Amino acid sequence: MNTFDSVPVAPARVFKALSSDDLRRCAPSVFAEHARPGVSSRYTFVSTQQVVALLGAEGWEPVKASEQRVRLEDRIGFQMHEIRFARRADLEAGPFQVGSARAEMILQNAHDGSRAYRIDAGLYRLVCRNGLTVADADFAHVSIRHMDVSAEAFAKAAQSVAESTPRVLEAVAKWQAVQLPQATRVEFARRAAILRWDADQPVMKLLSPEKLLTPVRYGDAATDLWTTLNVVQEHLVRGGDRYMGYTEGMGIRRNRTRGVAGIGEGQKLNNGLNSDIGVRLLIPTCR
Repeated sequence: MNTFDSVPVAPARVFKALSSDDLRRCAPSVFAEHARPGVSSRYTFVSTQQVVALLGAEGWEPVKASEQRVRLEDRIGFQMHEIRFARRADLEAGPFQVGSARAEMILQNAHDGSRAYRIDAGLYRLVCRNGLTVADADFAHVSIRHMDVSAEAFAKAAQSVAESTPRVLEAVAKWQAVQLPQATRVEFARRAAILRWDADQPVMKLLSPEKLLTPVRYGDAATDLWTTLNVVQEHLVRGGDRYMGYTEGMGIRRNRTRGVAGIGEGQKLNNGLNSDIGVRLLIPTCR
């Protein structure tokens, strides 16, 4: 018999913007004042902090932030960082219906020349406090190289994505209307697991796809595409699933899946799911 956790009450901070101190604690690289020494002379530095301020003037507030872990000391403070934005009007409206979603935007940037500025449309689902990025041919996303650009140009590009967010919410209604047969749901979970783990890892032999379909709370027992996607995402992203069994050369194996840690690992999973089903997962970040 499946067991469920009670539906959580979303913490107040889900409906509050991050302060400058919060941003600095979660992603200090947002506040870089110049590019990493040694980048190409053609590289144009654009302050992420300035872009955040410009988006704030347009009614978008940062609600989550993180940055990439780096080993090289000279990259610290310049590495890739990610900020998730919500409309100020949605935050001021306070708690919304459990299970519903709000439109968001996700900004990625770096000051070390490792990547272009990018912004995508996204969704935030209250019931499990997970985020999704929807970035394929059907939804707006913008990628701009750091060559002869400005913070104003970045903010303008972000607004073009913001204008598409109502279509993202329309997509949720479509996904909710798609009922999946059990065999299709199992195949979906199996393919998602392949994106998460290598084929030779014990977890691939010992953790069944059905486990990834097990709801963790009331309200997630539905079999539509939207619910199935969110249930599988939560299992893969947060980890904690127990598995055990015999593997050759290792005997009885008892373990738990680990959560996805780091922007890079999350992007790899996102890109794979995007290619497979047209929906990209976003790793929950600092709240």
